[in-house]
Amino acid sequence: MRHSRIQTFIIELVLAGVLCIATGTPARAEENNPFALLVGKWRGSGLMELSRNRKQRMTCDALYSGGAAQLVLSIKCKGDIDQVDMGAKLSSNNGRLLGFWEEKIFKVAGSIAGTANKSKLNFKIIGPVTGTMEVAYSKTKQQVIITARGISLEKLTMSMTRR
Repeated sequence: MRHSRIQTFIIELVLAGVLCIATGTPARAEENNPFALLVGKWRGSGLMELSRNRKQRMTCDALYSGGAAQLVLSIKCKGDIDQVDMGAKLSSNNGRLLGFWEEKIFKVAGSIAGTANKSKLNFKIIGPVTGTMEVAYSKTKQQVIITARGISLEKLTMSMTRR
Protein backbone atom coordinates (compact mmCIF):
# COMPACT_ATOMS: atom_id res chain seq x y z
CA MET A 1 0.00 0.00 0.00
CA ARG A 2 2.82 2.41 0.83
CA HIS A 3 4.33 1.88 -2.61
CA SER A 4 1.09 2.87 -4.33
CA ARG A 5 0.84 6.03 -2.17
CA ILE A 6 4.26 7.14 -3.35
CA GLN A 7 3.28 6.40 -6.96
CA THR A 8 0.13 8.49 -6.48
CA PHE A 9 2.18 11.39 -5.09
CA ILE A 10 4.57 11.21 -8.03
CA ILE A 11 1.68 11.29 -10.51
CA GLU A 12 0.12 14.25 -8.67
CA LEU A 13 3.49 16.00 -8.63
CA VAL A 14 4.00 15.52 -12.37
CA LEU A 15 0.50 16.80 -13.11
CA ALA A 16 1.05 19.83 -10.85
CA GLY A 17 4.39 20.51 -12.55
CA VAL A 18 2.77 20.43 -16.00
CA LEU A 19 0.09 22.84 -14.78
CA CYS A 20 2.72 25.14 -13.23
CA ILE A 21 4.74 25.23 -16.45
CA ALA A 22 1.67 25.70 -18.62
CA THR A 23 0.36 28.63 -16.57
CA GLY A 24 3.72 30.33 -15.92
CA THR A 25 4.62 33.64 -17.50
CA PRO A 26 8.10 34.65 -18.62
CA ALA A 27 10.15 36.40 -15.96
CA ARG A 28 13.60 37.86 -15.61
CA ALA A 29 16.37 35.28 -15.17
CA GLU A 30 17.06 36.60 -11.65
CA GLU A 31 13.47 35.90 -10.59
CA ASN A 32 13.66 32.41 -12.08
CA ASN A 33 16.65 31.53 -9.90
CA PRO A 34 15.61 31.93 -6.28
CA PHE A 35 18.27 29.34 -5.39
CA ALA A 36 21.35 31.34 -6.48
CA LEU A 37 22.45 32.30 -2.93
CA LEU A 38 21.66 28.87 -1.53
CA VAL A 39 23.74 26.62 -3.82
CA GLY A 40 26.83 25.27 -2.07
CA LYS A 41 27.97 23.48 1.10
CA TRP A 42 26.78 24.51 4.56
CA ARG A 43 27.56 23.41 8.13
CA GLY A 44 26.08 24.22 11.52
CA SER A 45 24.16 23.02 14.52
CA GLY A 46 20.58 22.27 15.29
CA LEU A 47 18.05 21.06 17.80
CA MET A 48 15.86 18.03 17.11
CA GLU A 49 12.62 17.77 19.07
CA LEU A 50 11.11 14.31 19.24
CA SER A 51 7.87 12.95 20.65
CA ARG A 52 7.59 12.52 24.42
CA ASN A 53 9.41 15.84 25.00
CA ARG A 54 12.82 14.47 23.99
CA LYS A 55 15.32 16.99 22.63
CA GLN A 56 18.74 16.46 21.14
CA ARG A 57 21.50 18.76 19.88
CA MET A 58 22.64 17.98 16.35
CA THR A 59 25.52 18.85 14.02
CA CYS A 60 24.31 19.39 10.48
CA ASP A 61 25.74 19.47 6.98
CA ALA A 62 23.79 20.55 3.92
CA LEU A 63 24.56 20.46 0.23
CA TYR A 64 22.46 22.39 -2.27
CA SER A 65 23.12 21.94 -5.99
CA GLY A 66 21.43 22.92 -9.22
CA GLY A 67 20.79 26.13 -11.01
CA ALA A 68 18.21 28.23 -12.79
CA ALA A 69 14.88 26.93 -11.50
CA GLN A 70 16.07 23.54 -10.16
CA LEU A 71 17.46 22.65 -6.73
CA VAL A 72 18.62 19.38 -5.21
CA LEU A 73 19.19 19.43 -1.47
CA SER A 74 20.69 17.05 1.03
CA ILE A 75 20.60 17.72 4.77
CA LYS A 76 22.29 15.33 7.19
CA CYS A 77 22.25 15.85 10.95
CA LYS A 78 23.77 13.69 13.69
CA GLY A 79 23.23 13.75 17.41
CA ASP A 80 24.45 11.51 20.20
CA ILE A 81 21.60 9.07 19.52
CA ASP A 82 19.54 10.02 16.47
CA GLN A 83 20.15 11.14 12.89
CA VAL A 84 18.30 12.86 10.06
CA ASP A 85 19.11 12.20 6.38
CA MET A 86 16.78 14.22 4.18
CA GLY A 87 16.91 14.90 0.47
CA ALA A 88 14.68 16.79 -1.94
CA LYS A 89 14.42 17.83 -5.56
CA LEU A 90 12.65 21.13 -6.20
CA SER A 91 11.56 23.12 -9.23
CA SER A 92 10.55 26.77 -9.16
CA ASN A 93 8.38 28.56 -11.70
CA ASN A 94 7.75 32.24 -10.97
CA GLY A 95 8.17 31.64 -7.25
CA ARG A 96 6.03 28.51 -7.03
CA LEU A 97 7.82 25.44 -5.70
CA LEU A 98 7.05 21.84 -6.52
CA GLY A 99 9.11 18.81 -5.70
CA PHE A 100 9.66 15.47 -4.06
CA TRP A 101 11.36 14.73 -0.72
CA GLU A 102 12.48 11.72 1.28
CA GLU A 103 13.90 11.09 4.73
CA LYS A 104 16.03 7.93 4.80
CA ILE A 105 16.31 7.30 8.56
CA PHE A 106 12.55 7.57 9.21
CA LYS A 107 11.81 5.91 5.81
CA VAL A 108 9.22 8.38 4.57
CA ALA A 109 8.72 10.29 1.33
CA GLY A 110 6.22 12.60 -0.33
CA SER A 111 5.74 15.74 -2.34
CA ILE A 112 6.48 19.42 -1.71
CA ALA A 113 4.51 22.52 -2.69
CA GLY A 114 5.25 26.09 -1.68
CA THR A 115 6.91 29.36 -2.57
CA ALA A 116 10.43 30.66 -3.19
CA ASN A 117 12.13 34.01 -3.56
CA LYS A 118 15.77 35.17 -3.51
CA SER A 119 16.15 34.71 0.27
CA LYS A 120 13.50 32.25 1.45
CA LEU A 121 11.94 28.89 0.65
CA ASN A 122 8.68 28.04 2.35
CA PHE A 123 6.81 24.85 1.60
CA LYS A 124 4.44 22.21 2.86
CA ILE A 125 5.48 18.59 3.10
CA ILE A 126 2.76 16.29 1.79
CA GLY A 127 2.55 12.50 2.10
CA PRO A 128 2.27 9.93 4.87
CA VAL A 129 4.13 12.53 6.94
CA THR A 130 2.93 16.12 6.75
CA GLY A 131 4.66 19.27 7.85
CA THR A 132 6.43 22.42 6.79
CA MET A 133 9.93 23.52 5.92
CA GLU A 134 11.21 27.07 5.90
CA VAL A 135 14.70 28.03 4.75
CA ALA A 136 15.70 31.68 5.23
CA TYR A 137 19.13 32.46 3.79
CA SER A 138 21.69 35.02 2.75
CA LYS A 139 25.02 34.53 0.99
CA THR A 140 26.71 33.34 4.21
CA LYS A 141 24.00 32.17 6.66
CA GLN A 142 20.83 30.12 6.69
CA GLN A 143 18.16 29.19 9.19
CA VAL A 144 16.09 26.03 8.59
CA ILE A 145 12.93 25.10 10.47
CA ILE A 146 11.24 21.77 9.75
CA THR A 147 8.04 20.64 11.46
CA ALA A 148 6.52 17.18 11.01
CA ARG A 149 3.43 15.23 11.95
CA GLY A 150 3.19 11.48 11.57
CA ILE A 151 6.66 10.48 12.84
CA SER A 152 8.51 10.79 16.15
CA LEU A 153 10.54 13.73 14.76
CA GLU A 154 8.35 16.75 15.50
CA LYS A 155 10.68 19.68 14.83
CA LEU A 156 14.20 20.34 13.62
CA THR A 157 15.79 23.79 13.70
CA MET A 158 19.22 24.46 12.21
CA SER A 159 21.53 27.45 11.91
CA MET A 160 24.22 27.00 9.30
CA THR A 161 27.00 28.98 7.63
CA ARG A 162 28.57 28.51 4.23
CA ARG A 163 31.66 26.25 4.17
